[in-house]
Amino acid sequence: MRPDQAPPPFRRAALALAAGLALAPAGARADGLDTAGDVLKYALPGAAAVCAWKQERLASYATGFGVMALSVEGLKYGLGDSGINERPNGESHGFPSGHTAAAASGATDLSLNCAPGNPWVAAGTAAATVLVGASRIDTDEHDLVQVLAGAAIGFFSTGIRLERTAHGGYGLSYSLNF
Repeated sequence: MRPDQAPPPFRRAALALAAGLALAPAGARADGLDTAGDVLKYALPGAAAVCAWKQERLASYATGFGVMALSVEGLKYGLGDSGINERPNGESHGFPSGHTAAAASGATDLSLNCAPGNPWVAAGTAAATVLVGASRIDTDEHDLVQVLAGAAIGFFSTGIRLERTAHGGYGLSYSLNF
C-alpha cells in the first residue's frame, strides 16, 4: 500500500504524531524533555496496540511486547551490580533502557505493520524513539549504550508472532521485514 493510500485513520494518526513531534521541542525545557519521554514511552506502544487490535493481531503484538518487557527486566535484575548495569546517576538496574525499549517496540510496530511504506510514520516514530532515549540520557537515568540496547530489544521484539496452529493450539514464530 502506498503512503497516500493509507486508510484515513492512519493518515490522521501520522499527522497528529508529526504535529506532536514538531511541537515537542518548544516544550522541551527543564523537565519537559523528561515528561515527553515518559509520555512517549506509553503513547507509542499504546498506539501500536490500538492498531494491532483493529487489525485483529493484538495477541501477537502483546506477546512480543511481553517478551520485550521480560527481557528488559530480566537483564536489569540478572546483571545485578555489574558495571554495565550502573546508571549515570549511580543507581543500579540501568541496562537496558526500558523506556526506550517500549518506545522502540511501539514505533517499529506502527511503522512496519500499521503504516507500512509510509516514510512520514517511519520518520516520526523513529524521531519519537530518539526523543525518549535522549530524555533518559538527559536525566542521567541511562547512558548511550543502555539506550541503544533498549532500542534494539524493542525493535527486534516486534518480530515475535503468536499464531494459531493447524491443530487449534498456539505457537510462536519470528519474522521481521524491514
